[in-house]
Amino acid sequence: MAKIVLKKNKPKLIDWLREDHIGILQHVQAQEFITDAQYNMLKSISDPKKLIIELLDIILVKGENVCRRFLNMLKEDDVNEFSPQLRDWIKTVNNADTTDNAAQIPTGAQVTSKNNKDCEGGASGNRPIDCEEFLKKKTSLLVQGVKHIDLIVDDLGLHPESTANIRAQATDQKKMRKLLDYINSKTIAERLVDVLFRHECDLMNELHSQT
Repeated sequence: MAKIVLKKNKPKLIDWLREDHIGILQHVQAQEFITDAQYNMLKSISDPKKLIIELLDIILVKGENVCRRFLNMLKEDDVNEFSPQLRDWIKTVNNADTTDNAAQIPTGAQVTSKNNKDCEGGASGNRPIDCEEFLKKKTSLLVQGVKHIDLIVDDLGLHPESTANIRAQATDQKKMRKLLDYINSKTIAERLVDVLFRHECDLMNELHSQT
């Protein structure tokens, strides 16, 4: 699991990443691993080591999907070029720990609901081509069908104020409707669909098969 890999290797990552802490901060912001508020908070930390510690703690709290994406980011040449140790280590990380099993399935293929492994950590290989359109068309069914809204909100990693507004709603249906109000970009839509595949596997399989 990506979260376990990150936690186990946290001391080494702190040493490696602090060497280019400003560059790493720019990359995680560009890939929307952190909110604008979190970015500004991290940017205000003058000690590179403390900055990286805080960043890794934020990534770990966001859950398995974000941890996986963060490790995949570290494999990119322009991210790890400053540290030979990081570059050598990230090559040893098993792809099974950092990629979705479902990613090998062609886009548009149906996932069988009996195989929950295809839904763990999101199903980016099976998500609709246009996630924003999918969420709009399926709004009513999602509002009525989603049962694990709190887990979904936890993993999605929205701005703290948005998260608080969602949690303030009286029912799961109202929380889901409020959550959908905040899906205002392609990236966030894709992230939500991945999280829905993880926590609402059967529902998403059914809705996706209808598209």
